[in-house]
Amino acid sequence: MYYLLDWPRLLKRSCVLMLFAVLPTSSLVMQPALAEDPVDVVTDVMKKQSSPRAADFPPVINSPSEADQLPMPAEDAAVSMKLPEGFHATVFALEPDVQNPIAMAWDERQRLWIAENYTYSDRTQRFDLSMRDRVLIFEDSDKDGKADTRKVFLDDVQMLTSVEIGHGGVYLMCPPQLLFVPDADGDDVPDGPPQVLLDGFEIGESSRHNFANGLRWGPDGWLYGRCGHSCPGRIGQPGTPADQRIPIDGGIWRYHPTRQVVEVLCHGTVNPWGHDWDKNGELFFINTVIGHLWHMVPGSHFKESFGESENPFVYERMDMIADHYHFDTRGNWTNSRDGKANDFGGGHAHVGMLIYHGDRWPKQYQDKLMTINMHGSRVNVERLDRTTSGYVGRHEPDFLISRDPFFRGTDLSVGPDGDVYLIDWSDTGECHEHTGVHRTSGRIFKISHPGKSTRVFTKPMCLAGTGELPKLWRDYQDGKISSEDLRQLAEHDDEHVRVWAIRLLTDFWPLDWMTGPNPQAEYPVDSATTSLLLQMASDDPSGLVVRALVSTLQRMPIEARSSLAEQILSRQEFSDQRDLALLCWYGLMPLVDRAPDQLVEIAAKTEWPLLSRWIARGLSSRYREHSESFERLLQAANKMPPASQSETLIGIHEGLQGYRKAALPRAWNEFCRLPGVHDSDRLRDLNILFGDGRALDAVRDLVLNDRADMKVRISALETLIDAKPNDLRRVCEQVLNVQLLNGIALRGLSFEEDSEIAKLIVRRYRNFLADDRQKAIETLLSRKTWAMILLDAIDQGQSSLSTSDLSASQARQILTFDDADLTARLGEVWGQLRETSEERRIAIEDWKKRLDKKTLAAADLSSGRVLFEKTCAGCHMLYGQGNRVGPDLTGAQRGSLEYLLENILDPSAVVGKDYRMSKVLTVDGRILSGLVISRDANRLVLRTATEPITIADDDIELIEESALSAMPDGLLHNLTDDQVAELIAYLMHPTQVFP
Repeated sequence: MYYLLDWPRLLKRSCVLMLFAVLPTSSLVMQPALAEDPVDVVTDVMKKQSSPRAADFPPVINSPSEADQLPMPAEDAAVSMKLPEGFHATVFALEPDVQNPIAMAWDERQRLWIAENYTYSDRTQRFDLSMRDRVLIFEDSDKDGKADTRKVFLDDVQMLTSVEIGHGGVYLMCPPQLLFVPDADGDDVPDGPPQVLLDGFEIGESSRHNFANGLRWGPDGWLYGRCGHSCPGRIGQPGTPADQRIPIDGGIWRYHPTRQVVEVLCHGTVNPWGHDWDKNGELFFINTVIGHLWHMVPGSHFKESFGESENPFVYERMDMIADHYHFDTRGNWTNSRDGKANDFGGGHAHVGMLIYHGDRWPKQYQDKLMTINMHGSRVNVERLDRTTSGYVGRHEPDFLISRDPFFRGTDLSVGPDGDVYLIDWSDTGECHEHTGVHRTSGRIFKISHPGKSTRVFTKPMCLAGTGELPKLWRDYQDGKISSEDLRQLAEHDDEHVRVWAIRLLTDFWPLDWMTGPNPQAEYPVDSATTSLLLQMASDDPSGLVVRALVSTLQRMPIEARSSLAEQILSRQEFSDQRDLALLCWYGLMPLVDRAPDQLVEIAAKTEWPLLSRWIARGLSSRYREHSESFERLLQAANKMPPASQSETLIGIHEGLQGYRKAALPRAWNEFCRLPGVHDSDRLRDLNILFGDGRALDAVRDLVLNDRADMKVRISALETLIDAKPNDLRRVCEQVLNVQLLNGIALRGLSFEEDSEIAKLIVRRYRNFLADDRQKAIETLLSRKTWAMILLDAIDQGQSSLSTSDLSASQARQILTFDDADLTARLGEVWGQLRETSEERRIAIEDWKKRLDKKTLAAADLSSGRVLFEKTCAGCHMLYGQGNRVGPDLTGAQRGSLEYLLENILDPSAVVGKDYRMSKVLTVDGRILSGLVISRDANRLVLRTATEPITIADDDIELIEESALSAMPDGLLHNLTDDQVAELIAYLMHPTQVFP
């Protein structure tokens, strides 16, 4: 328990914590307060200095099988590491001082910050939210290579994946939120509770991996981070409307700490878990599965994301830059485990990455990229070689091989001394769970070389060193460089300086990747910069500069894009650069809907055949909407070289896949006579489409062809549904297992009354994507008989359906059938509904006005927690504490003030079946009211407002179930306005509060 109101004890705690802050703590950590009071822990510090359990956090709760599975002693693990001649590994810190280290960062005082994650759990539990994560600070003050002081900065967050320091505080990635913990005076004690800077970094419904991670300062002063594909999100500042949030589906994002601007830089890859900048400021990142090495340029769409892009015009994606894989690609990538891929580099999974910028190690390692290979228990090395417009990664001999079966490196970083520090999660299994979750092991290793470093340590590390670029980055962050200065640097002899001049000149032009610039966004009008970009696009000889210019297309207003694109696309020397062509297309995609005629002009002038193909495909896919622009494209083909004419035909054929019939374009016959248009198969198919129409059989075949492009299959299915052939139901049923198609197929299935269709949708419910599951529910609610089938499925738990899948508004929709049996079934399965009275609605609106943002921000969260424990914890769980009588509030919609007020002020408006009040009449004449927790043949356990009561079955005369909620009315009546604000603020707070 916390002694919040015991003032003498509070004073004692304050003094003890001051002592705690100055003591050497290499063997000391504060225990979880819920298990043992900090006063007792620190008061008894001298006794516990030698105890191996002094730093346990959390208490030892490892799996029963752990006795037979222990990591190699840390010193032995270090000594046994295989390293190149002249290198040696030592232990910087080890358990119990560090456990489950998931991320690391250096501060300006040359101290190492560690993020420890305990909430990550096994495959069945996913996350254990009864636990919490923490942040540690290690320092090697005597420079002997071992940490001699250790502090706990905080231990009251959850889902922690990353830490970074700067701007008067500490940044923490705790999906779904980016938090900032203020520490303006730098005393390593938080100045206040965490502030939510961003939210929307969701955690996959069926995955506990791939979520947001990787905070790190970039050379431009932005905070960069990563996110995996299976946790797609919609990010923005708290309260940002859904339609203004930025989608992320794997890739890299960045946040500006003073302007409070966020943008997603690229999309794709499975799970990026490591990134760094080379000496020229080029960003590279590692992907944990399959393709491992990527060069990040803003606006990129990358492969290996196991799914379709949300943007319908992303026809092809950019590939990784490595010329090799670290597993045998002739087999399945999952077969690269257990040492089977050691000859290739260890396996498919990579975690953590650095590019060595120090000067202590031999020259052969400087500027090399290093990454941890999980299955290979090693560190791979990549050499980054320049190509015409980018880089290629070439495999070099592995740097480190660990012999500890528990070795699970999660990150590595160049330290202030020029050596490399490596954190080891220290566990077993591919994703740490196959032998249980070992929460009490963890190491930090130091990989050293006897060379001498002359480089001065600065933070961030990418700003270190001398030369034009580091000076440019520092001056830019300090506000010492103007746009005119940058325009002059755009004429610098060094191509990398010119690249950064372009990037910084357009740094705050909003990046668009989906549907075009936000109409509400303010695009700077800078004619001088625009003229400069056009000039560089015309004559700059560097492919890397051209790559930066092409990337900048996505930052420009629509009306300005075609001019820059035309200059770039006239450069025939880059016409064979596929990635440049893709980046250019990504910048032009919005023109399909917003300026199609500009695309036609570009297609007529470009020297890049691939652009002709994608432009033709985009315009063809909108043939019905932009038929005149399509006509002009056919006419413009007269001006194209034969290679571009051929690609235009391919693009038209691809764009019209899924169409059943289209009107014959006026310029079609002339187009067919062009010298580059000679693909007889495609011409024959298109002539059928423009003539009598493509047979529905062909459209049907496209829908069912699992090798066809998904966008084509979607278009074909929509065409088929519009045509309503006799076998539409059969086709729609066949694709109910195919994500992206099954959500569309629901419309085709909704045409028939048959109850077997509803039963099939229920059986396939878990095959739908999250958004499409709501479509499935709405489809089932469209017919009375289907709604009854849905309620029966929820009652029986079919396809894991539960009452949480049916919202209150959807439950109310069932009432509109005005069917007594259906209404009764809804009450049995889901719960009772009634409309909120006018009186209570007025009270809700009144409290919404009184509990404004300013009031809630000023509320005492610690007092709010005390109030919760007093008034709510008897029935509700929050962060694993409390009772499971009512719903667990940890994952509820606590962030919504309206949701909380409606449920508190009118608890019986919506009552789930498991939370109805019951009245028990005993044989001795007593009447007891409460919630039935459990009942068997011998007894009944009733939770009353104050305590659980056990009643023998023989003592029960009668039980009546009420439509009222077990939650009492008038919860706020006995609280002052300040207390109400404290309770609500605590309930809405994103993380647990620890006094």
